[in-house]
Amino acid sequence: MRDWTAAAEAYDRSFATLCDGAAPRLLADLPDGELLDVGCGTGRLAVRAEHAGRTVTALDADESMVETARRRLRGQVLRAALPDLPLPDAGEGAIAANFVINHVGRPRAALAELRRVLRPGGRLAMTIWPAGGASWSALLGEVFEEAGAVLPPPERLPADEDFDRGADGLAELAREARLEVVEARDLHWDWRIRPESLWAGLQAGIATPGAVVRAQTPPVRDRIREVWVARAEDLARPDGTVAFPVRAAYVLAARSLGEEA
Repeated sequence: MRDWTAAAEAYDRSFATLCDGAAPRLLADLPDGELLDVGCGTGRLAVRAEHAGRTVTALDADESMVETARRRLRGQVLRAALPDLPLPDAGEGAIAANFVINHVGRPRAALAELRRVLRPGGRLAMTIWPAGGASWSALLGEVFEEAGAVLPPPERLPADEDFDRGADGLAELAREARLEVVEARDLHWDWRIRPESLWAGLQAGIATPGAVVRAQTPPVRDRIREVWVARAEDLARPDGTVAFPVRAAYVLAARSLGEEA
């Protein structure tokens, strides 16, 4: 839902490294061969897939993301967005949607479209950020409070479009789209990032904390950076990174063999 136009480089340095943590699980659970990467961002998951021998078609809504992914990938990269994919019915045997459904304005229509392009017997692996906040988000909330930041109103979907932000809620969306849920669970990993790389994403307005930073006056933005640098120094590991435990909601779904479109 957020406009990340021209923010690809900052995203790749920052929050793309966060999303990387789920990529190995998605790829391990999807069949070998061809892969459709929906919402590919800068192409990190797709690059992993190509290195593992898969043939990848990737797509993203943002032009700068698409341009970056095209420089990295051998396969085709399209500019397109859910719920309108320029792809034929039932043509895909494996689809990855890594932290995509939490960004679309019509999640049920998005799942219906993913089912449309998934062939019978094919599998869809997808992740979202669950409700409840994350350790890194909570820390940034403390930074914003100490810096005197004014928080903009949160972005919310209309009640008839929203869903429970967790593995069970994502699984229910899949079932509403007439997909079979193979697995629904939380994934856990540690996100390690250099403080200056995370700041690059915040300064560029990436993700909800980045939107908070961009909404402030220049003096408050400067103060946020000062507080963040001080906090990061206290948390820094010997290699200069900070580490946060991460939790994501994960669903592996399938389109049943022999079913009608």
